[in-house]
Amino acid sequence: MSTNAQPVRRTRDVLVGVDGSSGSANAIRYATAEAARSGGAVDVVHVVPDVAPVSGFYPVPPDQLMEAGAAALEASLATVEHDEPDEQHARVVLRPHVRRGHVVATLAELGRRSRVVVVGSDRRPVSMRLLTGNVSTGVSARSAVPAVSVPDTWSPERSTGVVLAGVKHPDHAEAVLAEAFEVARQRRSRLVVLHAWRLPIAYDDLLVADAGTLQDWAARAERELEEVVAPWRASHPDVEVEVRCVHDQAAHALVLASEEADELVVVRRSHGVPAAAHLGSTARSVLLYAHCPVRVVPATPVPMELDLELESAGAPLARAGS
Repeated sequence: MSTNAQPVRRTRDVLVGVDGSSGSANAIRYATAEAARSGGAVDVVHVVPDVAPVSGFYPVPPDQLMEAGAAALEASLATVEHDEPDEQHARVVLRPHVRRGHVVATLAELGRRSRVVVVGSDRRPVSMRLLTGNVSTGVSARSAVPAVSVPDTWSPERSTGVVLAGVKHPDHAEAVLAEAFEVARQRRSRLVVLHAWRLPIAYDDLLVADAGTLQDWAARAERELEEVVAPWRASHPDVEVEVRCVHDQAAHALVLASEEADELVVVRRSHGVPAAAHLGSTARSVLLYAHCPVRVVPATPVPMELDLELESAGAPLARAGS
């Protein structure tokens, strides 16, 4: 079950899960930039798994596993220590933690009051992660707050000034637009709200064959999307918005559009078993193929706590031990 069953309020702090890989370095860089914008700190967490895939003839003592976990955490931090941050980024505090447990469940639980949970995107073939699973997919499916998956090809120097939001249906629009408008406002970016639509192939072929009908459907889709976006335009007059409707499969359209975006915001399904089914096929696809960081938000908007002192915001995780 998803951990968003219980209501939460988000603090300014950012939690980032690391494993010592190159993807972890980018996750830390993204998390630091996010915390610089929000005014919070970054909790850098490595989770030592409960079960280590080793031979029964050569059991690994728990102490050695924890030592290896601490080394992985140090390796992740070492990859970014020579970065040259600007003044705003330099003020962000990084708080390291090593935990033991189920990796996805532990990150989701520790981050349930964070602004976001950030992980590096694991895009290796399935055959290479049969034992470890895909942490970014798991966290995105279970997190009570928005989860950001950062590709290892992402560069913090690359900036297009665009935040992309995918809207599939008005019923799920509130959560994704609430997050996307806030992200665009904080980044001072233009927001592109994209809706992609395509009928089942037999019907779609008939529609495409009639140019007039296709144009009518496209115009109707754009009008309906404009109606959904209108209240958010009014409440965020400082955010420039482009509404875009395309005749395409949703995941394909979002992946293509992600080439021009600094971040892609999508919503996960509010139902489904097992947990990964909450993502839906579109979210799973963009997590694997998008060209920019992907922010997956729960179907129910999660409010921010903006009146907390930073020390208080970070206290629950700090008290759990390092």
